[in-house]
Parts: sequence; C-alpha cells; structure tokens
Amino acid sequence: MSRYDLYLNLISETCEKIEKTDIKKLSDETVWDATLMRFQVIGENVKKIPIKEKNKHKDVKWRNFEWFRNLISHDYQRVLPEVIRGLIKNDVPILKKEIKKLKANLK
Repeated sequence: MSRYDLYLNLISETCEKIEKTDIKKLSDETVWDATLMRFQVIGENVKKIPIKEKNKHKDVKWRNFEWFRNLISHDYQRVLPEVIRGLIKNDVPILKKEIKKLKANLK
C-alpha cells in the first residue's frame, strides 16, 4: 500500500459517485450541491498527489481539477452547469482511469 492510497481511493470513489449523477437533474439544488462537493473532494485530494506522479499521466487535466476546487470554494456562484456537464462527460472518466493506473504503479 502506498502512502497516497487514501487520496487515490477517495478520488476513485468520488469519480464513481459523480458518474452516477443524472446531469439532467443538476438544476435540483441537492444534486447540484452534492456534485460540487464531490468535485471539491477530488480537487483537494488531487493536490496531495506528487507532481512527479501526475506527470506520468498527462491525459488528466490535474490543474483544472485543482483550480475548479478553488472556484467552488471561493466563488461558488460562478460555477456553470455546462462546465459541470463537461467535466462529468469528459474529464471524470479519464481521471478515474488514470487514477487506477497510478494506484497500480505505486504498489
């Protein structure tokens, strides 16, 4: 077990939860809030992964997840549903796949 397993597991689990989000229901306040909280969890845990490990997985937009976490935390009202939809459709599946690889490489 690597010392980063906690972070990687949280990211992986949170990706799975996000993938189950019905993007047609993002206008529901509870779904919206839960989804943004999950992106915060991802962003916070992405920050804890060493840059040398991130550099081995160039398909992931690591900085975007970190930046997005900050946007949610500090400027919540500026988050757009289109951005969330794009992240769920495009970026989360890539992140999930690469986290799985990263975990395997760190064993």
